[in-house]
Amino acid sequence: ALNSIGTTFAPFFVASIIFGGSLPEVTQLLLPLSILILVIALLTGIVSKLNLPNPNVGSDSDIIDMSKLTKNIWSFKHLTLGVVGIFVYVGAEVCVGSNIVLHAKQLGIPASDYQFMASLYWGGMLVGRLLGSFLSKISAGTQLAVTSLVSLILVVLAMSTNNLWFLVAVGLMHSIMWGAIFAMAIDKLGIYTAKGSGALMIGVSGGAVLPWIQGISADVVGGWEITWAIVIIAEAYLLFYALVGHKHKFDKPIVD
Repeated sequence: ALNSIGTTFAPFFVASIIFGGSLPEVTQLLLPLSILILVIALLTGIVSKLNLPNPNVGSDSDIIDMSKLTKNIWSFKHLTLGVVGIFVYVGAEVCVGSNIVLHAKQLGIPASDYQFMASLYWGGMLVGRLLGSFLSKISAGTQLAVTSLVSLILVVLAMSTNNLWFLVAVGLMHSIMWGAIFAMAIDKLGIYTAKGSGALMIGVSGGAVLPWIQGISADVVGGWEITWAIVIIAEAYLLFYALVGHKHKFDKPIVD
């Protein structure tokens, strides 16, 4: 939720207040980026001094020796497919948040409209995450299946009609996907849970890779319309993971 607060207000703040709705020059970016680097360095120093809990402590409070774990973490199919799920989810999420404004400008949508699109998209994620706690009685698989299916339909509608407000609505659907994928991917991992959680974080790289691929594709084909097929494929994979990919044969958490 705190993440979404930042992504909701930052696009509007940067586009409207700092740069006045115009494209910034490289020299204009130096001061904001320098401040950001200093803030991150400060936070890094603070976090390094915190006494955080050891994630490798089992239920009996014994510290798990990670070097003695005998199974390859990638041998758990539902985890491996979950890493891919996080990859395509974060990639699709950032594709919409990063490129919706560029597509809107290409379509000639007035700046007074498109400057709010990214903020409203991330705002939908904020609302969804704040309300997501009320969905705890609904299984993660059902949550992901419904939201990925609705997202797929919304992106198809956006592609076929060039109505980018359908893409804005995807934010509400994306809001609870992370938790659902994560929960299914580490299910019944037992003593491998900490290591599996670390593996899942590799998938965050999708937020850098898929928007980059979409941008290159837009340059190659000369427009953004067809490039949303990347997001459609991502949503289709998430639907597959929700229905089939997350299943495993473990009845109890793994203890050796």
